[in-house]
Amino acid sequence: MIMNAVKSTVDYCLFTLGFIVAVQLPEFIQQYKQYLVGKLSENQWHIDGYQKIADQSYGGDIKVLINEYLKNDKTAFQQTGQLVADLQQRHEFLSNAISKLETPSYIHQVINFIQYLTLEDVKTVSSYYQLAVPISIEAMSSGLILGFVFVWLRVLLSTLLGRLVGIPARY
Repeated sequence: MIMNAVKSTVDYCLFTLGFIVAVQLPEFIQQYKQYLVGKLSENQWHIDGYQKIADQSYGGDIKVLINEYLKNDKTAFQQTGQLVADLQQRHEFLSNAISKLETPSYIHQVINFIQYLTLEDVKTVSSYYQLAVPISIEAMSSGLILGFVFVWLRVLLSTLLGRLVGIPARY
């Protein structure tokens, strides 16, 4: 009897934890997207400076500028060429991530968020993120799903551990 009460309490706690964490997901994705938009703008500002040089000296082709920097004998120029190439690669990544996160389908937003997240960006957004209680279908359904997943995992682990030690499964 006490064991059932403990399991029920653990189930309630796991469900509540899962619900609270998952209900934050739509707002976190929104803030993550806004962060990426800011990063894209900053990235574009840096690329624009090199684009002006490419416009003046290389007929507007920034790839030619990058190649000229990369094949230069001086290390500083090679490093600058690599920096510009990295800026362009980051620009492409940010543009793709933002366009994928702007899909109207919440399920696709979650999938794309997982696909395009970087730990560094998630850490930065997390450090400024403030918990919110969004009241939307997406938030509530995310909370319910993760809450049930946590409870299901507890039942699964209890069953597996019970089998290992020879105790019959009780839910």
